[in-house]
Amino acid sequence: MTGSAPGSFAVVLDAAIGESGLSLDRLQHHLAARGVRLSRSALSYWRRGRSRPEREQSMLAVPHLEAVLGLEAGTLTSRLGPRAPRGRWLGEPACRIERRRLWPQLRALSGELKPPPDGQLSFWSIHDRMILDEHGCERSLQVRMVAEAAVDGVDRLMTYYQSDAPLTGDPCYGRVRCARAGRVCVDRATGMVAGELRLDRPLALGEVMVVEFEIRLPPGSRPDHYHRRFTRPVPEYVCQVHFGPRVPRSVRSYEQRGLGGPEHPGRPLPVGATHVATLALRDVRPGIRGAGWEW
Repeated sequence: MTGSAPGSFAVVLDAAIGESGLSLDRLQHHLAARGVRLSRSALSYWRRGRSRPEREQSMLAVPHLEAVLGLEAGTLTSRLGPRAPRGRWLGEPACRIERRRLWPQLRALSGELKPPPDGQLSFWSIHDRMILDEHGCERSLQVRMVAEAAVDGVDRLMTYYQSDAPLTGDPCYGRVRCARAGRVCVDRATGMVAGELRLDRPLALGEVMVVEFEIRLPPGSRPDHYHRRFTRPVPEYVCQVHFGPRVPRSVRSYEQRGLGGPEHPGRPLPVGATHVATLALRDVRPGIRGAGWEW
């Protein structure tokens, strides 16, 4: 399965439903009050990208859906695109993983941060650069993200980092570009770090932003991997690990469909004279992708 394009019907609908706070049952009830009969399963399939409005009755329901969700007229209908022959829609269905399933430790910090609904931003690309020190310990994580607003008024970006061991101190955010660091919550016992980056101004629907930041990490244990957790598809992901003077015996990419699931080893990643291993991926599915190494 491959994900919907940034700003697609499924992405915008999913973000709008999350922002509204309505359950699918309540959304169905509001539509019924407008004389629109739409099944709960149809709404679920639409927001997940498994199907799109196809029949005439479904097409007529979309403007009412925009009104109930507080969207401007045409926000969803303009993203339906041309219909393929025999009533089928072009493109593959999207998929997603709920944020709480990939970040279970985030729940303890959510009360203070109150993160916005997942899916307000559709990421075009993510570039991670993990820097290790001379002992092979994590020193800093540098990130560059390109994203498109899937709804109007996006004013912040949430960032998450999870250490495999308890933290010896509080990480701090530095070198933030095109945004400013906001609140940061740390749970040293679980190694969970959640922070917000405040954008220079609220983004309009479809507006693209580029944000760069660094998380400086306290001294800790020597890791044997680095990964990123994806709740939604991303067209491009690049992960670079800078090993410093200490170079591992071998480095290999890997994939997991979820936390606790089996690791599926990928291709070997060479480490050149610069002591950098690079993992570059296209059309990343929700799940976990990263690089592991042996010292």
